[in-house]
Amino acid sequence: MKVFFIGGGNITRIVLEKLGDRIERCWYYDLEKKDIPCQFIGDKFYIPSEADVVVEAASVEAVKTFGIDVLKSGKDFYVISSGAFADEEFTRRFAEELKNSTSKVFVPSGAVGGIDIICALEGYLETVKLRTRKPPAAFGMDAGSISEPRVVFSGSVYDAIRNFPQNINVAVTLALAAKDFNKVNVEMLADPSISQNIHEVEISSSVGNYKLVLQNKPSPNPKTSYLAPLSLVAALKKRIEKFVVG
Repeated sequence: MKVFFIGGGNITRIVLEKLGDRIERCWYYDLEKKDIPCQFIGDKFYIPSEADVVVEAASVEAVKTFGIDVLKSGKDFYVISSGAFADEEFTRRFAEELKNSTSKVFVPSGAVGGIDIICALEGYLETVKLRTRKPPAAFGMDAGSISEPRVVFSGSVYDAIRNFPQNINVAVTLALAAKDFNKVNVEMLADPSISQNIHEVEISSSVGNYKLVLQNKPSPNPKTSYLAPLSLVAALKKRIEKFVVG
């Protein structure tokens, strides 16, 4: 598999480490050269014609800046920064371009679980609730100012994005899986009893109810949980393996 990465940072490094020689050749675009075993194309964006797939491993802004160019190339596109699709105008233009493109777009599950359940429940899904608990300091609160969990936000995905943009990818990935942003509710709590972020996903449907608790550990870049790049590795493996589960 020949891969072009948008971004040469932490996520790309982990993908290269985990896939090893399954990647026959790779290139990456970034604003500066990184210390990774991949060919740097420079800081002028273009998509190498030999690449089989394009993998975004950079940011929401990178998806919005280069995403439509990827579709015009006809290459399959893996998007880890799903938060780009919270921008309704960008999503409209992206979907319009995709209609006439030979590209397929894949959004890995990222730092959240339950995506397979939500997708399987199409036609039966009722609601999805994302409850994120963080230490008080994450909300700019003094750790000693509260003695029990306090709700600091409850509302829609769009409202959550405006108030807590750092959680944009998790909320949007759930909404994309649900195929309806209005079915997803987000709740944020400051919890003085914890030292790391905890995501709880509650899924309600006419055929069953499900609850997942995720206590992610950070990757070498503390802003990214380790699960996010590993989900990208798993998605790329599905492309090259002959026996696929899930």
